Amino acid sequence: METRRDVMHSRIFDGLTEDERRLCLASATVVTARKGHWLARQGEPASTFYLIDTGALKVVQDTPEGQELIVRFVGPGEPFGGVVVLEHAPYPVSARAVETSRLFGWSADAMRVMLERFPRVSVNVMREMAAHMTDALTRVREMTTQRVGQRLAMTLVRLARQCGRVTGEGILITHPLTRQELADLTGTTLYTVSRTLSQWEADGVLQSRHRHLIIRSSERLAALASGTGE
Repeated sequence: METRRDVMHSRIFDGLTEDERRLCLASATVVTARKGHWLARQGEPASTFYLIDTGALKVVQDTPEGQELIVRFVGPGEPFGGVVVLEHAPYPVSARAVETSRLFGWSADAMRVMLERFPRVSVNVMREMAAHMTDALTRVREMTTQRVGQRLAMTLVRLARQCGRVTGEGILITHPLTRQELADLTGTTLYTVSRTLSQWEADGVLQSRHRHLIIRSSERLAALASGTGE
């Protein structure tokens, strides 16, 4: 199967030549995960670093009360499991495939070999981990300082950036999302998300179709996210 351009141009390989990127991918094991398959469990020793080729993962964290909080979605060209570069570290979150997915996986030993050969990859992995931490802190700030509509718009802007594809109708968010998942990502209720999305559909900001969202007006969504469009 041909490797997608997303993987070859992943941020994990920034600073490497095309040939070096191919060598890195050649040292990985190709993994196919069916929908619902768990690739990592929170608290278990981090054993594999993944780079998504096709499909998507949902990253979640379990609370002491037994709730499952959605942390983020990981799509083509994006990594998961960067803590593998830290010796004896556990996975801080869990990840499962939300659709049949193809991934490149490096065991901890294979990762060490790759990092010794290409130290720049280590810098890139640490940068991604820092970015994820920053995103998490940003979401906490949003939940404490901003109104629900603004938070939901920001969530959709992030999703469009992470997994959006331009179509003739607008920007399609390629991950299938339930409204409950959007509520979890935004920190609000299913009722509030459903009411807000229905209003935005009526206003022509977006369109909902079979669990997929199409952003019809990026400008108006950006205005809602900035708090100037309400």
